[in-house]
Amino acid sequence: MTKILFITVGGSHQPIVTSIQILQPDRVIFICSDGNRGSKSQVIGEGTPCEVRRGNEILERLPNIPQQAKLGDRFQPNQDLVLIQEPDDLAECYVTCSAKIQQIQQQIPDAQLMADYTGGTKSMSVGLSMAALDYRSTLYLTTATRTNIIRVDRGEITGQVSISPVVVQRVIEQFLPVVLEQYNYPAAITELKRLLPEMALPSEIKRKLHDLHACCCGLDAWDRFNHREALEFLIPYMQKPSIKEVVLFLKRVIDSRSKMDSSFSGEEGSNGNGYEIVEDLLLNAERRATQQRYDDAVGRLYRALELLAQIRLQQQYEIQTDDVDLNKLPEALHSRYEQRQKNHRSSIQLALRESYQLLAELDDRLGDLYKARENRVIDSLKIRNNSLFAHGFQPISDGDYQKFSETVSQFIREGITAVVHSKKMSQAIQFPTSLDF
Repeated sequence: MTKILFITVGGSHQPIVTSIQILQPDRVIFICSDGNRGSKSQVIGEGTPCEVRRGNEILERLPNIPQQAKLGDRFQPNQDLVLIQEPDDLAECYVTCSAKIQQIQQQIPDAQLMADYTGGTKSMSVGLSMAALDYRSTLYLTTATRTNIIRVDRGEITGQVSISPVVVQRVIEQFLPVVLEQYNYPAAITELKRLLPEMALPSEIKRKLHDLHACCCGLDAWDRFNHREALEFLIPYMQKPSIKEVVLFLKRVIDSRSKMDSSFSGEEGSNGNGYEIVEDLLLNAERRATQQRYDDAVGRLYRALELLAQIRLQQQYEIQTDDVDLNKLPEALHSRYEQRQKNHRSSIQLALRESYQLLAELDDRLGDLYKARENRVIDSLKIRNNSLFAHGFQPISDGDYQKFSETVSQFIREGITAVVHSKKMSQAIQFPTSLDF
């Protein structure tokens, strides 16, 4: 593995040479200040630009750093010298160091990157350190036992800087809150998975990261409708307030789904009102809208609208919309549905609007609500039908989603209220946007 050292250069060459000698990099990137009095002279100066001083007295003049460190052909000034125009400008120092690190990562993806921030101005040191933290480079500092607060005397040694607590805190307190607010669990999982093997951490911190990772995996699985897998991840954390209520709801969702999905076991579920899987789709749609994925959000709302009628027909009348049993229908409806079966020469299957029309013909409460809202619902469905995910090519905008959601979500929630006894109404819990670990 190619070892590449980024190092800031100030007025003293000694710690720079020490760092190179100890770390033995294959390539050194020097971060220097530009200008006539800049530290670049320590790197590319002719003759003997490096000075050993005692106070104002020059004790010795030495060749530039690459020559002292015997870099030879390993140092290419046109590639390996990075110049800072304003060495006290932290923004310039950070941006310049970041750009060079990214360039090296693209050129040599498997390189081992090291950064020594000993030399240079305070802004140069902080800029390189920040860039190294952001791009996962190993940090080093070259120093010795201090005899005063002014400077480090001879006898320096280069040692690795422990940055694990800093990185972990940044991830937990800065990165995770942002991605959890967006329900972006894949991003959270990727970052936590990368942290765990890279960092030497105390057992308590490592356990916390493992717990956060498990919960994010559970919520991600649930977000993809892998309900049983989600329960396996989340149930060990029932003692956490941010997890307990959603797990209780998840158990009801599992039971609700099992009553409609013959291939899905509801063994670990809890008895609810049967419509929790519909509420689960509503909440999933809200999360997609938060991510501005409006086509996905509308698709989930459409499925929730369809599923609401399917559950009602099955629960109340034992009617399957994919294969209607004529014997389950009132005798007054037989002739019409028999004729339909003959025309199609197949089993009777009901689409969304046909399901609600049948409920209306059965004088069902949900059917009555649909008849009262029919024109508004059908008008809203045009948004979905004209989208690329259905029958058209029109992308769904924020405004389209808001219009669709306002009509369809309200109808679904009113529909569930109309058919469920008030004592059986369950509390649908949206995913937490923070985890209390």
